[in-house]
Amino acid sequence: MKKILWMLLLAVSCTGFVRAQESEGIQFFHGTWEEALQQAKKEGKMIFIDCYADWCGPCANMVKTIFPLKEVGDYFNRHFINLKCNMEKGEEGIALKKRFDVVAYPTFLFVTSEGYVAHRSLGAMKADAFIARAEKAVAIGHNGYEERFAKGERDEAFLKEYVNEMLALHSADGVENLLNTLYKEQGSKVLRDKDYWDAFVCCAADINAPLSLAFVKEYKKLYKVHGEYAVLQKIRNLYASIGCALTLYDTQGRKEVVNEERKQAYFDLMKERKLPDYKVLQQEVDYIILLRAGKYEEAYALGEQSLAKADARELCNWATLGERMVRKNKAIREKMAVWVKRALELQPNAEIEEEGKSVLHDLETSDMPFNGGKGSKGRSTIPMRGYRR
Repeated sequence: MKKILWMLLLAVSCTGFVRAQESEGIQFFHGTWEEALQQAKKEGKMIFIDCYADWCGPCANMVKTIFPLKEVGDYFNRHFINLKCNMEKGEEGIALKKRFDVVAYPTFLFVTSEGYVAHRSLGAMKADAFIARAEKAVAIGHNGYEERFAKGERDEAFLKEYVNEMLALHSADGVENLLNTLYKEQGSKVLRDKDYWDAFVCCAADINAPLSLAFVKEYKKLYKVHGEYAVLQKIRNLYASIGCALTLYDTQGRKEVVNEERKQAYFDLMKERKLPDYKVLQQEVDYIILLRAGKYEEAYALGEQSLAKADARELCNWATLGERMVRKNKAIREKMAVWVKRALELQPNAEIEEEGKSVLHDLETSDMPFNGGKGSKGRSTIPMRGYRR
């Protein structure tokens, strides 16, 4: 009996300890985003949003080890309406993920009561660094880049700082939206500015966005500004990337099926917009579809046909896609390596030469794709949107 009483007392004590921890740590608001905004206005505070996903280990670690701390709770409860939001579930979570361009977890957003992001931070961290981020957000307040831009600030130095800030956070949607706003205000001179061009190359993905449409219409004029290679490569990355090919699939249960009607409409669009070498771009999309289906022999045969008179850029593009997508078929990988050798024989520019040698090595020495790693530059021929090389 004494043992049972002792266990009950221990359980009560532990429960009290957990509740004490909870009361000392961050107190989260239980309500919608709109209700949080109203509460923030009422109390004269900012909003802190913990953007997480169920599968995110670092997110769970912050909840377990950092959020319950007294010093963390003291600061956050005093300055913020605190909100937790699963960015991958529910209409509100998915909408907020799109609104704030959340690209990684955990993301911590510090938002004004007007709904503008003052500061954001990525990744788990220790308590002192976490509080320092919050202090920085409070210091910024209504002077954040997003709010200043929304309210009309257009000083060039500020705009470049804003773009660089978003690029550092891999906010591709944010950069693309900003560039399109500037295009509406300033016209196509945005494409001639080196800094904006670099951001456009890194982030633009919407082929129907105003700036992307202007780019296609004026691509020849941009040769003198950025070079023919860079311009043609951006057209290719806009219209013939893996991401573009994926938009042509329908899902039936777990099986992916190419929607032939949608694909034909997409190919007709390439022709209608008079893309340079649009037939090669169409073939490259078909090549990606074959690779994705594991039809490596057919993909190689299409490459041999399409690349018969190709330049170094096209040869390297197709070889890099083959390196990325061909798995456990060393014979095909070695055949595709010949495309790189042909590219290198054509005396390509320095960028193609550097990447070509790397792709050639990986095609010839492994039957599996290159996975990158710490310090890796990745592949410029298969760029990761929002990430600069």
